[in-house]
Amino acid sequence: MMGALLLALLVASPVPDAVPRRFAVVVGNNQGLGGDATLRYAERDARSVLTVLEEVGGVRREDSLLLLGADADTVRGELVRFEKRLQEQVRPGDQLFVYISSHAEGDALRFSGTRLPMREVTRFVEQAPVGVALLVVDACESGRAVRLKGLKPLPGILMSVEQPAIAGRVIITASAADEAAQESDALAGSVFTHHLIAALRGAADLSGDGRVTLSEAYSYSYARTVESSLLSRAGVQHPSFRVDLEGHGELILTSPAAATSLLTLAIDEPGDWTVSTLSGEPFLGHVRKGEGAATLALPAGGYILTTRQAHNALEARVQVPASGRAQLTRAQLVPRELVANERKGSAAGRWMLHLGPAVGLPLVSTFGTMVGGSGQLQYAWDEGVVNVTTAALGLKHGEHVAGDLQQNDFELRLGVGHLARDEYGIGFQLTAELGGVLAWQWQPSTGSTRFGLHPYAGIAGGMWIPLGSTFRLTFLGNFGPAWVRKDSGSGLVWTYGGGVGIGVVR
Repeated sequence: MMGALLLALLVASPVPDAVPRRFAVVVGNNQGLGGDATLRYAERDARSVLTVLEEVGGVRREDSLLLLGADADTVRGELVRFEKRLQEQVRPGDQLFVYISSHAEGDALRFSGTRLPMREVTRFVEQAPVGVALLVVDACESGRAVRLKGLKPLPGILMSVEQPAIAGRVIITASAADEAAQESDALAGSVFTHHLIAALRGAADLSGDGRVTLSEAYSYSYARTVESSLLSRAGVQHPSFRVDLEGHGELILTSPAAATSLLTLAIDEPGDWTVSTLSGEPFLGHVRKGEGAATLALPAGGYILTTRQAHNALEARVQVPASGRAQLTRAQLVPRELVANERKGSAAGRWMLHLGPAVGLPLVSTFGTMVGGSGQLQYAWDEGVVNVTTAALGLKHGEHVAGDLQQNDFELRLGVGHLARDEYGIGFQLTAELGGVLAWQWQPSTGSTRFGLHPYAGIAGGMWIPLGSTFRLTFLGNFGPAWVRKDSGSGLVWTYGGGVGIGVVR
């Protein structure tokens, strides 16, 4: 994820008249130990980082090493071989970028059921015979709606990554020592790496000189990572940065203006943009543009760019040439409705249907328990104390204790209330209801029948447990008084009902 930072070591070569040669080691592994959940984006992030380094960071393919899904012994062996290669080929002013994304805990990385001590990685970076070396670590663990990726310090340990002992070294981690870094389905990648890659492709070039410095990239990535994780259940994520560089001037990470294919946002106003492929897959995801035009280095191909306005969104499709520059102007933007995209995972604007068996307390105490079925249709939105409306139907049947009188109850209840969800996606609802019960009694031996309509008011509750993205296991119940007509007059009768079933959410 932070891999792209490696390039940071670009322009700070100790050899003033020579262009530094840049080397890169990029490691990604979605698999940790046996109990770790599989990560989705660690290996994808590793590929993306290396792509950025090759396209705009000055790293030649023959000077890079990409390791995906390798265990600790394999990574250890490849680092030894790469170090020997560096000893044979590098000049004093050359630069090295090392990027790792995986599971981790304490002071060890987790690779496919094995552990690699962090000290072995930091030792490799410290001893590499280069002028400048950058280590970026995005170590990951797994969570639910948001997957956690983080270096988890052991008690009493301030930092899992050791402080370099020599000058000319930079360490960047996705989060602080006591935090977790995060993956995002909406961004299709790790939060920090996503913003870092956008920064290195030109989003952080605030000076407009076509180059991205270490300070520009880190400032942009830090701010956007904090903002993106501000409302996350995993907590706010603060990237960490350690630097020990000698010399003067700025350290150039990338030179987007030198890329062969470019896209210029020729729009003066600042704003947030999403950059997706024509198939709708996030590429740069959310990009923040400052005042004036902004240029991004993008691979050749078609893209959809979208920015949000107060009451709608503006969208355009552009084709970035293999060699040259595409330009997006305001005239190319087409209005789009904001309602086209729902907030991921929310209950906003959703219909929910419950069907299942039900039982209930009879309105007449001389009848046994009423048994039947129920259905409930409700509409839920995301805002406010009152955010759900319900309509419940039920049919229950019971028999008199004497055995010669039977009754069917037809229920209709309408309600309004609140629906909340916990961190596991379980929905809890509480509603106030008004309705009625149409009771139909008949005596089989004589064929006589009679009807009665009984008004009802009460409260209802429910729980919706996810069984996937569409189906729910549902538990619903209601309780309240009904105004019942009897042979000897009328009065309030307390009644309750409940049921279990299957719910569908659309």
